[in-house]
Amino acid sequence: MADIKGGLFQWRTDEFETGCYGEGISRPRHNARVRDYTVLIRMPQAKPIKWFTRAESKRAAEKYARNRWPQAIAVEVAS
Repeated sequence: MADIKGGLFQWRTDEFETGCYGEGISRPRHNARVRDYTVLIRMPQAKPIKWFTRAESKRAAEKYARNRWPQAIAVEVAS
């Protein structure tokens, strides 16, 4: 039989479309001082996502959202 590489799974996974996950990348580190934030994520051709998360600051909340959804058009920290 011919060796078919990736023949079973035909979908594409591009590097820029997959999120980066982990402690300090998409969520705060253990025992960090955190606050609750509401983040609005706007995706191409989809309704906005309202994400409730805990983060150290607004800047960190935005970083975590961008790492989880790298294809997002806009990320806005509401509170």
